[in-house]
Amino acid sequence: MSNPYQVTLFRAEQSQKLRNVRMHSPSIIQIISGSKRLFWKDSAIDVSHSKLLLSDASASLSFENLPQKGRFLSRVFSFHCLPPESMLELSRNNGQGEETLLLSATSGLQDILNALFSFDQYNMSNETRTFWVMGLYQQLAELGALHQLFSDVNTLFSQKLSRYLSLSPSEEHALETVAIHFAMSRATLIRKLKQEGTQYREVLAEVRLNHALSLIQSGTRNIALLAQSCGYQSEGRFSQRFKGKFGLTPKDYIKTVATSF
Repeated sequence: MSNPYQVTLFRAEQSQKLRNVRMHSPSIIQIISGSKRLFWKDSAIDVSHSKLLLSDASASLSFENLPQKGRFLSRVFSFHCLPPESMLELSRNNGQGEETLLLSATSGLQDILNALFSFDQYNMSNETRTFWVMGLYQQLAELGALHQLFSDVNTLFSQKLSRYLSLSPSEEHALETVAIHFAMSRATLIRKLKQEGTQYREVLAEVRLNHALSLIQSGTRNIALLAQSCGYQSEGRFSQRFKGKFGLTPKDYIKTVATSF
């Protein structure tokens, strides 16, 4: 069984504005300190620790992380296991058709997210961790929010592909090898992506640029090393693509990140 979820920390000690950050898996963003200003459908929404931000696997988020008393910290929980249809049906019935982007961070939700975060530090089987994730899914279903998190997961092949690549973004991921994983020929994989208006190298590049954000957050400051880790031979080309994607250079992003917490 693959890892049922991952947790990524995002820190900032200066205002940190990013655009087009792709969510490759259904995700919950939990604000620990500071606030996040989300730019969504021509409006700005402020998200603090009292709210949880829900994102399905198709979302591309633009936002500004705003430190409070010199620091910003959030946790992004990315989920890789699906809820049973019975939970999704319960969620749809309880949600009454409402679109849920923000959810009140109840004590119950906070407790289980904190537990899931702590489990990352210990040797616990994936089966046990999946059991806890299902407990979170049940809470979300009772609140009518679970089906928003999994609104259109797995509807596009490019989404399945990006989720698979994001599990190990620094690996080579030769097209032929990836095609074998999906039990199809190289030509079929290329054709499926073309039908969705994209190409393999574009999907891989997007996944690796997101990976660069995580590497910087984990302490990597050498831009040449970042470029190499993300499959770029040229540091300049990497910086150009990073800025084109997120709206600031890797060097400028590094300046916003807290070095310790």
